[in-house]
Amino acid sequence: MAAKRDTYTDDQHSILYAETGGICPLGKEPILYTKPGGRKLQKGYEIAHIYPLNPTPAQTAALAGHLAPADINGLRNVVVLCPNCHTRYDKQFQVAEYLALKEIKARFLSDAKARQSISKFALEEQVFEILDLIAVCDPAGNGDVALSFDISTIDQKLKTGISPLQMREIKSNAVDYYIRIRDYLKQLEQQDQYAVLLLQAQVKAYCFAMQRDHPDNKDLVFNYIAQWISEKTNGSLLASKILTSFFVQNCEIFSVDPH
Repeated sequence: MAAKRDTYTDDQHSILYAETGGICPLGKEPILYTKPGGRKLQKGYEIAHIYPLNPTPAQTAALAGHLAPADINGLRNVVVLCPNCHTRYDKQFQVAEYLALKEIKARFLSDAKARQSISKFALEEQVFEILDLIAVCDPAGNGDVALSFDISTIDQKLKTGISPLQMREIKSNAVDYYIRIRDYLKQLEQQDQYAVLLLQAQVKAYCFAMQRDHPDNKDLVFNYIAQWISEKTNGSLLASKILTSFFVQNCEIFSVDPH
C-alpha cells in the first residue's frame, strides 16, 4: 500500500525554509521570489522527500542497503527544494545525489541543534573586553611571538579530524594574537581569578557538548564554538574565531591526539 504524503503546517514550513537560508540546497537559487511588477513574496519551493515516499522498483533496487527512515514523512526526511530540482531529483533519482542531500540535511539538523544550545551555555562578560582587545590589536606589531610559545601544541591536537585550511587559520590566529590575549587574561585574573576560571570552564563545557555530537569533525566543533561566542556577545565572528583559536592553543578546546 502506498504511503500517504503528510500535509505540513505553516510552522513546519518555516522550520524547513529557515534551514536552507532561503537558497535551494541543490540548485543554489533563491526559493522565494517576487513577480515582475509585484511586491509580495511568492513561495518558490516544494517539500521533497530525501528517501523517496513511495520508491519505484528502480529506486528500491538502487537503495538496496540504505534503510528507509522510521517516519518517512518526518521533518528529518524532508527538505525544501526549488520545483526544478525537486522534479529532477524524483525523476532522475541517483544514489549519489540521495547521499549528498542526506548529508546536507544532517548539516541543517546539526546547525539547528548548535543554535538551540547557545542559550543553554553561559559565557562570562569578560569576553566582551577580550573581543574589544582583539578588534584594536595590531598583529603586525607582535614580532617573533611564534618563538614565545610552543605552537606544536596545535599540531598535536589537530592531527586528525580537521581540514588543512582550518588548521592554517587556527595556527595563524594563535601566532598573531596568543601572547596579547594571554597577557590580558593574566591582568583580568589579578582582578578576579574566578571569572577567568569560569570562562575557561564554560568554553570547555561548550566544546565537550559539541564534540559529543561531532567527535570526528573538529572543523565543525571549532566553528560552532566561534559562533557561540559571537552570538552570546553580539560580537564579530572574526574576532570570535581568533579567541577560539587562542583557546585551542591554551588547552580549553580539544585534547592532544594520542595517535
